[in-house]
Amino acid sequence: MKSFKPSLAQAIALHILIVLLFSFSFLTETDDAQMSPPADIIEATVLDGAEIDAEAERLKQNETNKQQAEKQHQEQLENARKAEEQLLQQAKKQRVLEEQKIQEAAEKRKQEALEEKKMQEQLAAKRKEEEKKLEEAKERQALEQKKAKEAAEKQKQAELDKQKEVAEKQKQAELEKQKELAEKQREVEKQKLLEKQKQQEMEREAKLKEQKLAEAAREKQQQEAEIKKLEQEKKLQEQKALEQQKKLQEQKSEEAKRQEQAKQAEAKAKAEKEKQLADEKAKAEKEKQAALNAEKAKQAAEAEARAKAEKDKQLAAEKAEKERQAKIAAEKAEKERMAAEAEAKAKAEKERQAKLAAEKAEKAEKERLAAEAAAKAKAEQERQAAIAAAEKAEKERQAAEAAAAAAAKAASDKQAVDSAKQMIARKVEGAWTRPINATQGLRCTIQVKLLASGDVMDAVVIGSSGDPIFDRSAENAVRKASPLPVPQDRNLFNQEFRVFTFVFKPE
Repeated sequence: MKSFKPSLAQAIALHILIVLLFSFSFLTETDDAQMSPPADIIEATVLDGAEIDAEAERLKQNETNKQQAEKQHQEQLENARKAEEQLLQQAKKQRVLEEQKIQEAAEKRKQEALEEKKMQEQLAAKRKEEEKKLEEAKERQALEQKKAKEAAEKQKQAELDKQKEVAEKQKQAELEKQKELAEKQREVEKQKLLEKQKQQEMEREAKLKEQKLAEAAREKQQQEAEIKKLEQEKKLQEQKALEQQKKLQEQKSEEAKRQEQAKQAEAKAKAEKEKQLADEKAKAEKEKQAALNAEKAKQAAEAEARAKAEKDKQLAAEKAEKERQAKIAAEKAEKERMAAEAEAKAKAEKERQAKLAAEKAEKAEKERLAAEAAAKAKAEQERQAAIAAAEKAEKERQAAEAAAAAAAKAASDKQAVDSAKQMIARKVEGAWTRPINATQGLRCTIQVKLLASGDVMDAVVIGSSGDPIFDRSAENAVRKASPLPVPQDRNLFNQEFRVFTFVFKPE
C-alpha cells in the first residue's frame, strides 16, 4: 500500500482541482451575462474515476506480486540453509566414523607395540639370566683352578717322595695323555659341529625376524594408506560443504549489494555537497596555515643560526681539551710499557727455569710409571689368559647344552607345527561346502593371515585351481573355519602361522 499512496493523493487533488474549476467557471458565467466583453474559455481535462481505480488496483497488484516474489526468495534461502545444515550434519557423522576408525587403528598399533615391548623385556630378562650364569661359571672355574693348583702342588710333593715309581707313572701318564688328547680332539670336532648348527639356527632366526619386520612394515604402510584415504575423503566433504556455504554467502552478498547501491545513490548527492563545503573550508584553512608556517620557519632559521654558532665555539674548546688529555695519556702509556717489558723478561726467565725443573721431574716420573705399567700389564695378561681359558671352557659347556636344547626344541616345534597343520586341514575340510561341478584333482593355494587367537584376518587365493567357483569355496571354507587351531607358543605362531600358505586339495 505504501508504494501507491502518492498516486492516490494526486488523483484526489486533481478531483478537488476540477471541482474548484467547475465552480469558478459557474461563477464566471453569471458575471459574463452582465459584462459586455466575452469571457475567456478555460480548458480542463476530466479524469475518469474508473481509470484511477484501475491504476490503484494495478499498483496494488504489483506490490502483492513483489511481496510474493520476496516471500519465495526467502523460502528458497531457507531451503538452501536447511540443505546446507543437512550436508554439514552428514559431514559431521562421516567425520565421527572416520575418527572412530582412526582410533581403532591406533589402539591396534598400541596393542602390537605393547606385545613387542613385552617380547623385548622377556629377551632382556633371558639375557640377564645368561650373564648371571656366566658369572657363576667364572667363579666355579676360579675355584676349580685353585683346587687344581693345590692338587698340582700335592702331586709335585708326592712325585718327590716317590722318585722310584716315576718311570712307571710317566709311562702310564703318557698313555693317559694320548688318550686324553684323542678325547679332546673328538670333543673339539663335536664342539665345531655344534657351533655350526648354532650358527645356522641363528641365521634362520635372523631371517625369520627380517620377514616379520617386513610384514610389520607392509601392514603399517597399508594402515597409513587407509588413514590417508580417509583424510582425503574428509577434506573433499569439507570442501564441498565450504563451496555450498560460499555460494549461499555470495547470494546473500549480492542481495546486500543491491540494497547498498540504493543507499549509496542516495548518500552520494549529500556527500558531494558536504565535500564541496569541506573543500572550501580546507582551502581557507590551508592559506592560513601557510602564513603561520612561513613565520615559524623564519623564527626557526634564526634560532638555528644562533645555536650553530654556540655549538662551534663549544666544539673548539672540547677539541683542545681532548688533545691535551691525549698527550698526557701517551706519556703515561710509554712509561707503563717500559715497566711491563722489564717485568715480562724477569717472569719469562723464571718460567724457563721452572719448566726445565718440571721436565726433569716429569721424565723421572714417566720412567717410573712405565716400569709399573709393564709390571701391571704382565700381571694383567696372565690374569686375562686365565679368565679366557675359564670362559672358553664355560662357553664350550654352554654351547653343548644349547645345542642339545635347540635340537630338542626343534624336534618339539616340528611336531607341534605338523600337528597344528593337520588339525587346520581337518577343520577347513570340515567347513568346506563342495561345489556341485567340482572335479577330482583340483587344488588351490590360499595365503592366510591370522591373529594370535587363531582368528582369520584375511584369506586370499594366490594359486588358482582354474575353477573360480572351487577357489571361492576354498576361500570361504578357510574363513568359515575361523578360529583355526594354532600352537600356544607365541614365537612358534609368529614364525609359522602369522602368515602362511594353505594348499587346499580335498579328495
